[in-house]
Amino acid sequence: MALGPLVLLALWAGGLWWAAVLTLAATVAMYEWTDLNRLKQDSPPFIAAIAALPAAQAAYIVLRNGWAPVDVVLIVAAGLVFWRRVLGVGVLYIGAGWVSLLLLRDARGGFADVLFVLLVVWANDIGAYLAGRLIGGRRMAPSLSPGKTWSGAGGGLVCAIFVGLGVAMWFGASSSGQFRAEGLAAAISIVAQGGDLLESAMKRRFGRKDSGGILPGHGGILDRVDGLLAAAPMALVWHLCWQAPLLWA
Repeated sequence: MALGPLVLLALWAGGLWWAAVLTLAATVAMYEWTDLNRLKQDSPPFIAAIAALPAAQAAYIVLRNGWAPVDVVLIVAAGLVFWRRVLGVGVLYIGAGWVSLLLLRDARGGFADVLFVLLVVWANDIGAYLAGRLIGGRRMAPSLSPGKTWSGAGGGLVCAIFVGLGVAMWFGASSSGQFRAEGLAAAISIVAQGGDLLESAMKRRFGRKDSGGILPGHGGILDRVDGLLAAAPMALVWHLCWQAPLLWA
């Protein structure tokens, strides 16, 4: 990922640094989603969609309540459904990923947990790209994303599992913890690839190759974080279910 070092530095710093970088990236991604929908920039739906995540961040800072940003995102998404269904889905999709990464970082063991998710998703993307280019073969979903192959999906899955295991071992996971880390990494890989397909379907629907051009040669922010936005909510749910200091504990 082109902005990887900045993201990792903000993740290490935590607090408002992480929140600021996260909110900026998610707001740009939301702008790209509204642009895909060809909304006029002075229209109420556009303004509501763009303001949703900064407003949710403000609610989180002022109220110091983890559910405050969730409430804001849900209210805005529900309201936008009446204007344009796919726009409400976008706020929910991007907002859920943003909220999950925000709350997961603030949880006990949050730095290690978010680092695990980030590195597994990045490994999945890199492994899928390399395996797809080197092996090729049958396309996975030609109607949604002609470039994606089953070999790429398998390569991404394998890389994600190995990196997930490596992160867990680095943080001193037990044997059972390493096994859970492998399973979680596999699940993150599958969900992230699903998020990638969802964004590809959106671009194909509106006849666009990239979600934006903010990253020359890499497309838009949404192109870089589509899998992460899908995987983060699953990681947060996993954390809430296990109530453990680390995702793989």
